Amino acid sequence: MRIPSSRWRTIQWLLLILTVGLIWSQSMLGQKASSSESGFVTQLLFPLLEKLLPTGADLEHFVRKAGHFTEFFLLGLQLCLIFLKYWHRIPLKPSDVAPDRPSLYTSYPAFTFRAFWPTVGLTLGCSAACSWLIAFLDETIQIFSGRGPMIQDVWLDLSGAVCGALLILLICFLRRKDR
Repeated sequence: MRIPSSRWRTIQWLLLILTVGLIWSQSMLGQKASSSESGFVTQLLFPLLEKLLPTGADLEHFVRKAGHFTEFFLLGLQLCLIFLKYWHRIPLKPSDVAPDRPSLYTSYPAFTFRAFWPTVGLTLGCSAACSWLIAFLDETIQIFSGRGPMIQDVWLDLSGAVCGALLILLICFLRRKDR
């Protein structure tokens, strides 16, 4: 059963809103509550982390930073899909193009690199800009929750979002190359 495009759009926007809500709700936690959550996750992952990280590493610090990266990786995935499919109206496959509407597919029938790279630039740029804004607001929220905002967390968040967006773009590129 195929889900209609409008329903997918709604699902994607809801997931995006929930992800941003999760990110910002984590920033609203006080220092003790945040430390308690990080400690709980550290205890869950301790057997794995103990083998992967050097002896004496601050596991809780690693878990906190991995949490930042992971949250924004998911955000980057979602933003990239939204920008790629809906906002720029770049169709994911030739059958998505209306016959009377010009598109990259009608301009470049083989859908070559010349058609793909402008889409990558727009999608990646918009995804990164939105992610940066969300990360900046995330750190600003931490000022009011009694935790210290850190510019390095904004950069870590941004790198997670860009990695998520790049993964989606790579998958799209590989799918198109196979056709």
